[in-house]
Amino acid sequence: FKKDSTMYSVILWLWLWTVLYFSPRILALMSGPESVFAKIAVLLFALLLSLFWFYGFYHLIIIIFSALPVSTPEKNLVITKQSPLVALLYTTCDDFQEKAILSCLEQDYPCFRVFILDDSRSNEYLDRINRFAAAHPEVSLIRRDSRKGYKAGNLNHALRKIPECAFFSVSDADSVLPGDFVSRLMPYFNSPDTGFVQARQELRLDQSSDFAQALGPQIAFHCNHYLRAKNRYGFVMFYGHGAIIRKKAWDDVRGFPEIAAEDLAFSLLLRKRGYCGLYAEDVVCRDEFPATYQQYRKRDEKWIRGTAECLKKFYRAFSTDKQISWSEKADVLFSGLSLLLAFPFFILLLLIGVILPFCFHNFQFQGPMFRAGLNINDHPLNLLLGVSGNLFWTWDFFLLMAVLIIGPLLPAFLLLKKNFRKGLSYMADSTFIFYATQISASMYFLAYLITGKAGFPVTGQGGGSAVKKKEPFFPGFLANSRSALFTEGLAVILFLSISLFTRNSWFLIVSAGLTAGVLLFYFGFENKFVRGLCALPLVILIFVLALILKNLQ
Repeated sequence: FKKDSTMYSVILWLWLWTVLYFSPRILALMSGPESVFAKIAVLLFALLLSLFWFYGFYHLIIIIFSALPVSTPEKNLVITKQSPLVALLYTTCDDFQEKAILSCLEQDYPCFRVFILDDSRSNEYLDRINRFAAAHPEVSLIRRDSRKGYKAGNLNHALRKIPECAFFSVSDADSVLPGDFVSRLMPYFNSPDTGFVQARQELRLDQSSDFAQALGPQIAFHCNHYLRAKNRYGFVMFYGHGAIIRKKAWDDVRGFPEIAAEDLAFSLLLRKRGYCGLYAEDVVCRDEFPATYQQYRKRDEKWIRGTAECLKKFYRAFSTDKQISWSEKADVLFSGLSLLLAFPFFILLLLIGVILPFCFHNFQFQGPMFRAGLNINDHPLNLLLGVSGNLFWTWDFFLLMAVLIIGPLLPAFLLLKKNFRKGLSYMADSTFIFYATQISASMYFLAYLITGKAGFPVTGQGGGSAVKKKEPFFPGFLANSRSALFTEGLAVILFLSISLFTRNSWFLIVSAGLTAGVLLFYFGFENKFVRGLCALPLVILIFVLALILKNLQ
C-alpha cells in the first residue's frame, strides 16, 4: 500500500517554477503610483492566477501519469462455498429501479444476501418496493422511522441489524452490477489492511436521456485517468457505491459519518485506522448520469457543500497523522478543493473585468496578463478579417495558458480518435457545463460558509426538477431555486455588459455559457436552439486562442 510521490512532486515543481517565472511580471504593477487598494487587487490577482495554474498542472499531469503502466493489486483470496457472507445493500429514497436490484440478486458468488434499505416517503415508491419484496422473499426489506443522517444513517441503521455479514457492498438506486461483481472483487481482500475495494464505474447504455448520453462519458474519463492514477500515486476513496467493504473496518470507525459526503469522510477515517482502499479497474458497474440539467445541478450542490463540510470536519485530523504519506494527504486536499474553485474563479473574473480596470485607468495589463480585448474594423467587408487583439501576451505565457486550458480536455481528444463527431460534441458540452455552473457553484460554497450546513438532495427519478418557489436567498440558496436562477440571470447581464463595454472576449465565453445554462434549465437539452447554443463557449474559446496566437508579440 506504499504510495509513490512522483506524480505530486512533478505537479508541485512545475507549478513552483511557473509562479517564480511569471509572477514577477504581474507583481511589477505594484511598483506604480496607484493606491494601496489597487496594489492589494494586483496581489490577489497574482495569487488567484497562481491557483489556477496549479490546477491546470494538476489535471494535466494526472492524465499523463494515468497513461503510464500501473501495477495491478494482487488477488489471492480463493472463492469457495465456505467464503465469507457478503450483504448486498441496495439504498433507495424515492427512486427504485428493478433492473438495478435484480442485478444484486443475480450474483454468481456462493454466499450472499440482498437487502433493500428504503428511505422513501412517496407512496408510489413505497408501494413499488413492497410489491417487489413480496415477489422476491429472498430479499430483506429494511426501513427506519426517520431520515436522520441521510444515506449514511440509512446504512448504519441496516448494518446494525445484520451483524452476521463479514463484508458488504453498497449500491445506489440506479447501480447495475455485473453478475460476477462479488466473486471478482472478493479476491482482492488478501490483506487484513484492505478496507474496501472500489469497482470501476461506467455510464449505463440503456439511459435514454440526451443530456446523460452527452455528458455521461465524464464517469468513464474520471475512472480511466483520476482513479487509475490514485492506486499508485494518491488516495483511493470509497465512491459511495460500487464497492465491497470489510465489515470489521466499518466497526472499527464506528460506522459511516452521518454527513452529506459520507463516502469521503468514511474513507478518511478508515485510512487513519490503518486501512487502505483499492481500485479494481477490471470490474465494471453501470450507473446513470443525471438525466436532466436540473438533476446535475442538485448533484453539484451536494458535492460542493458536502465536500466543504467533510474537509472542515475531518481533514485536519487526517493531515496530521504521521502514518499517512504526504502524497495521500495532498491528493485528498487538492482533489477536494478542486470542487470548490468556482468562487475563486468568480473573484478572478471580477478583478479582471471590474476592479483592476477601475484601479488602473489606462488599463492595458502590460506584460503577460489575462486579457484579450478586441479591436474591430467597422467596415462590413473587414468585420471578420479585420479583427485583431488589444493584448500584450508573449509566446511563453500563451503556450502555458493554452496547455493548461487544453489539458483537462485531453480525454476528449482521445475520444476524437475513436469517434470524431462524438468527441467534438463532448468537448463542446463539457466546456459549456463548466461555464454554465460557475455562478451556482460559487453560491453553493457561499451558502455552506454562511449556514455551515450541507444537505443531501435526491437526484434520481423521484428527485424532482421543478423550481422551488419559496426559498429565501440565504440560507436557502438551492440548486433549482428561483434565487439561484435570478442570480445567474444577473450574472449574464453583468458579464455580457463587461464584454461589450471593454471588448474583452473572455467574458463573452462566460456570458455565453451562463446564457445557455439558463435557457437549458427552462427548455431542456432536446431543444435544438439550446443544444446549438451549448457549443458557443467552445467556439468562442477557440476563436480567442486563435486571436491571441495571431497577435503574439
